[in-house]
Amino acid sequence: MGERAGPLGLNGAVGKVFTIREGIALTFRTDIINILNKPQWGLPNTYINSATFGRITTATGARTVTPNARVDF
Repeated sequence: MGERAGPLGLNGAVGKVFTIREGIALTFRTDIINILNKPQWGLPNTYINSATFGRITTATGARTVTPNARVDF
């Protein structure tokens, strides 16, 4: 929890519940953070004597997929 895809990110979840018998259910769910795999760019280099001055050389924000299964009884 606490992960974020950014201000224009897209997150989602999909799930399905199967009834095994009366009183017992099996739930499958998948949560996806940053579906579009949009990078979050780092800050530009502000050291004026650097060869990479003004360039952004870092990025974070990889897509995360978390599958879950649960039995309710």
